[in-house]
Amino acid sequence: MPAPLSPTQPEPTAPRRILVVEDSPLNQMIVNAVLASAGYRVEMANNGLEAVMAAQAGGFDLILMDLSMPEMDGLTATRLLRDLPGPAGRVPVIAMTADTDEADRLRCREVGMNDHVAKPVERAQLLSVVACWLRPADQRGASAPCAPALDRTADAVLDLDVLRQLAQDLDDDLLAEVLEQFLAETQDRIVRIIQEPDLDALTREAHTLKSTAGTFGAHALCVAARALEMSCRAKAEAEVRALRFDIPRLAEEAIAAYRAAGYLP
Repeated sequence: MPAPLSPTQPEPTAPRRILVVEDSPLNQMIVNAVLASAGYRVEMANNGLEAVMAAQAGGFDLILMDLSMPEMDGLTATRLLRDLPGPAGRVPVIAMTADTDEADRLRCREVGMNDHVAKPVERAQLLSVVACWLRPADQRGASAPCAPALDRTADAVLDLDVLRQLAQDLDDDLLAEVLEQFLAETQDRIVRIIQEPDLDALTREAHTLKSTAGTFGAHALCVAARALEMSCRAKAEAEVRALRFDIPRLAEEAIAAYRAAGYLP
């Protein structure tokens, strides 16, 4: 039988519970690895609808919310979360998004989100923002962002800083597994990007590719996917045609660069 705590011993505290709302299994694995390594208890929801259902049960200290998801997007989910009674409706909600310009931040604030972290997820930024919002409110303010979004301007095919961080967060076998899964998903997505006639569907494919490519350090591919997404939104058909057929080449260059850097056989 364990000895009782003395009056001077603090009671052990349970790990803080974080709900990660993300439809990409790859991004789920990365975010879970980062948060679990810092001692947090992580639970997953695959879309906004699942997030609202999980949050209704209560018990979460913080919610990390992707924006673009099937079934229910993150903005709609946050509106519904803010209507929940009691503590469940006041849990800090942090957007995880590859879109970090002022208009996107304003959209997040308008629905009741507290802050955002940029995709691809940076370990240091994610843990800093999470730790900030898990502090008592009087130590952080009620709604001001805790940390600025990080800006990436490297022109290389791969962002080796991202890959080095992944190598620290994941063991060698898991890193190889998620890279292989990312490349398999990317090849399937590229086929859809080339063939998809509907601009709205193409926008969604480009948005997801932008996010996953950034997560795995495929910088040039990420930049091209973002440009394709923006061109689709602007209905710039000539740019869309050029970009959609440039993406397969950039994916091949990324694969070659992974191999040259020793991340793939």
